[in-house]
Formats: sequence, C-alpha cells, structure tokens
Amino acid sequence: LGYSRSSSYGHSYKILRCFDYQNDQKVWVPRCEIYELSSDHSCWRVLDDSFPLDHITFRDGISLKGDTYWVAGDKEIGYFMMKFDFTTERFVCLPLPIQTDRFLHVFVLSVVRDEKLSLLQIDDVSHVMRIWVSNKINHEEDANKDLSWRSDFVLEVDFEDYNMYFKTFLLDEENKVALLCCDIDLLWDYYTTIIYIIGKNMLKEVYKGTVKKSISNSSLVITYVPSLVRI
Repeated sequence: LGYSRSSSYGHSYKILRCFDYQNDQKVWVPRCEIYELSSDHSCWRVLDDSFPLDHITFRDGISLKGDTYWVAGDKEIGYFMMKFDFTTERFVCLPLPIQTDRFLHVFVLSVVRDEKLSLLQIDDVSHVMRIWVSNKINHEEDANKDLSWRSDFVLEVDFEDYNMYFKTFLLDEENKVALLCCDIDLLWDYYTTIIYIIGKNMLKEVYKGTVKKSISNSSLVITYVPSLVRI
C-alpha cells in the first residue's frame, strides 16, 4: 500500500501486487499490477515496470512517505534495497550501508518516526549486529540520490544464547533502544515468538510464547496500524 503525490486532490492511494506466472509458452515471467483506490473506474492494471525474476526479496516490505522498500538480493551483485515509487510507478535500486556479494547476512528494514529508514544487519560469520539509520527522507529533494546511512548500534552477539531469526524491529533513536521480534518453527505445527530489547550493554528477552501455526498467525511489531482515514 502506498500513495502518489502528483494528484491535485492530495494523495492518491494505490495497492501494488507482484507475482510470477506461466505464459502461453510455459515460461515463467514476472508481472506487477496496481490498483488505484481514488479512481472512478478502479481496476487492476498491468505495470510496464516489473520486478525482475532474478531478484529475491527478503521479508516483507515497509512503507515510508507513500513508497515501499524491500531488502533484495541478486546472485551477481549481492544485496541492495529495492524501492517502489508510487508516483512514477517504477522500481528503483538503492544502496545499503554496506556492500556485500555474500548471502551471509540478515537484513531487516524498519521506519523511525515516519521520517527515516532503519536497517538491522547481522553478520553470520562475525556474530556482530548493527542497526543503521538513514537521513530524513524528503520527497521535495532527490531522496534516491541523497540517501545516506549512519550506524547507531554495534553489538557482538552470542548465537548460542540468543535466537536471531528476526522478522521485525522498532528503534527508539532518542533513547538508543530497539525492540526486536523473531519467530521459531517448532515441529512444523507450532512456532515460538520471542521479543528482545537491546541497548547499550543490554540484550534482554522480554517475551516468549508458543502458539499453533496457521497461515494468518505471524508475529510482527509495527509503529502503527495503517489506515486510509485522515485523523
């Protein structure tokens, strides 16, 4: 879900969906479609710009200032950040704070105060966790060109004591504290959710619970519940 900023009536909200399908020649091809909620004749329409088949997205996307961001990967160029611009209806490749062609890292994106991107990075080799924060995203400027990162947290992690399959996290930039959430599959039928708080010289488990697995059950921490209603 996102919005374009070119409408004379304010934000024009849109839904993006991407999938692969077999064409008449039995070849798998990517396809992206968009649905504009404010249109008088709303329907799904095919985009000219599709997500490449050789790009892999890691975890769900996050939304900021009307656009959606993912951590993506490619066998040739390694990790990068993929953005979908709902105004131009185009995918854009953006740099991550570190460049690597090894798929030996965990990357999770989040949002800080609806102003900045934050990125959790875990190196599976050195067992070091970092949280990076971007500069403020301002669409009045060229955000694609001026994107920069700084590292707020550096933490060495003992993987034997802590599970690091993180899916989502929230960062309190002012107090230098983060809330991290992960899920662990147990015997295919159940999964355990664990929530940690990390800060300076602190990594503490604050919640642990096990529930029966289902398609709709997935533990996430989010900054707010998205709504189309203006408050």
